[in-house]
Amino acid sequence: MSIEYMYGWPLRHVYMPNGDQLVLMYCKTGNEPKLALHTMNHNVYRLDVQGEIVWQVQRDDGNHPPDWWESLHRQARAEGFDGAREPFTEFLIEYADGSNNKTPMETLPLEDKWVPGCRIWLRGSAYQKYLLDPDTGIAKNVTKLPVRPW
Repeated sequence: MSIEYMYGWPLRHVYMPNGDQLVLMYCKTGNEPKLALHTMNHNVYRLDVQGEIVWQVQRDDGNHPPDWWESLHRQARAEGFDGAREPFTEFLIEYADGSNNKTPMETLPLEDKWVPGCRIWLRGSAYQKYLLDPDTGIAKNVTKLPVRPW
């Protein structure tokens, strides 16, 4: 599978011990190339050392109603969009001791390394939090509901 459609997109990387890397395409300026709706909502990949795609992230939103994504798409289409665009925005690495890779300014680095015992969180738009399994590519939504108490 080609990664050519990633060209022109800023990338965040998590490097794996075997040379693979996790890559997240994120919007920095709003001038990035247009992506298909599915690609935008599944914007995390594992690449092997040759740069070939091992997996594209799969979302597990089992903690939401079964029609959650369809209702998001319906609302976005009513507003004139092609559907709900809710990409992942950053990796957060949580280490075994509970610390993480945030800087003192609360920003996250563009590159990091996976170490045994750490957890990879995917933070997304719309306040959603996911835990990523780097072996399978499954991102499990662990957002506690309701997201907003008001």
